[in-house]
Amino acid sequence: MTDWNALVGGLYARQYEAAERFGEPGLSMPPNPPASLLAVAACEARLGVCFDAEFRDFLLVCNGWPRFGTVQLFGAGDLGAGEKWRRDSAFAQSYFDSEASSALRVPDGYRRVLVGRTASPARFIVMLFPTRPGDVAGACWDCMAGIDIPYPDFGAWAEHEATAISYALSEEIADPRCRS
Repeated sequence: MTDWNALVGGLYARQYEAAERFGEPGLSMPPNPPASLLAVAACEARLGVCFDAEFRDFLLVCNGWPRFGTVQLFGAGDLGAGEKWRRDSAFAQSYFDSEASSALRVPDGYRRVLVGRTASPARFIVMLFPTRPGDVAGACWDCMAGIDIPYPDFGAWAEHEATAISYALSEEIADPRCRS
């Protein structure tokens, strides 16, 4: 299981350090406050799915994040609600209809849910969640331009992404050409 407090706290600290170093406050938008169990349950009911433990725990520590690197992660109040999520989901669906690999076919008893995306280029983070309690947990995909990378769960994706973000920010901070 992912230690969400450590991952979220560590990544936010790294992004904040980079934002301070480069004078770009937009690099360090803080994660959202935790969701309540009631909000998570209402989100599952609205979507008609059962979140896996990794994604549920993420929402209970960090109810979405406007800037997880370059990815906007949706919170419990956003998923399945609001015009932005609907518009982004429709855009993602058109991607899946035209470019996505066959690995992203949705098996019976599961639903694909957009949990994050970037503004440009179009990159989507999607989860497969079961629609019935007790079914096997789904998986996570990072999708962009027909390259759909599978992860066993949201935690595995987040850990990989946080490592890549931290590495990139460390390289920029260490680069003497970036010093003021």
